[in-house]
Amino acid sequence: MQLFALVLSHQHWWLYVLDVEKKHIFLIDSKNVASPTPERTEMNRFPSNILDQLLKLAGRESMFKKGQTSLLPMYINISQQPNDYDCAVFVMKWMVELDPTILRECHAETREHNIPPWTEAELEKFREKIVAHILLSPENLMRMDVVTEVNEIHLIRPGAHLRSPFTQLDLADLKSD
Repeated sequence: MQLFALVLSHQHWWLYVLDVEKKHIFLIDSKNVASPTPERTEMNRFPSNILDQLLKLAGRESMFKKGQTSLLPMYINISQQPNDYDCAVFVMKWMVELDPTILRECHAETREHNIPPWTEAELEKFREKIVAHILLSPENLMRMDVVTEVNEIHLIRPGAHLRSPFTQLDLADLKSD
């Protein structure tokens, strides 16, 4: 069993993957392949303490060896974001697409793995998918306002090369919800 723990600190998102059976913690960060600061190193001890408490509550033995109080996660050498604002996109993409069993095969010293890097086109497609999901989700109480406003702004339809998927929505389908 694997647990995902998202972290937002200093306007940056990263992801811990906690492998309960193997008692390993992996850190997936789109900006760093090693701990960037002593503060971050100290922060990285926290997930192992939480996991250890969860194991004890579930009646399992501690994940720490005698005298050990925490584990530092293994940073995975993974695709790095090309800018200063895509960290949340990377975290969401990993949560959707990452097979945690691949991490079990990750070599501890080289951090080599079988996770292919993402292209800019793949990231752009994923961004579009996220935006569409958020805007058109039934849980979005403002979705009709958004769709109406987009349609009002785009009264003159742009050419196919500029057309947005949001300007091609069938409002009848959305109003029936």
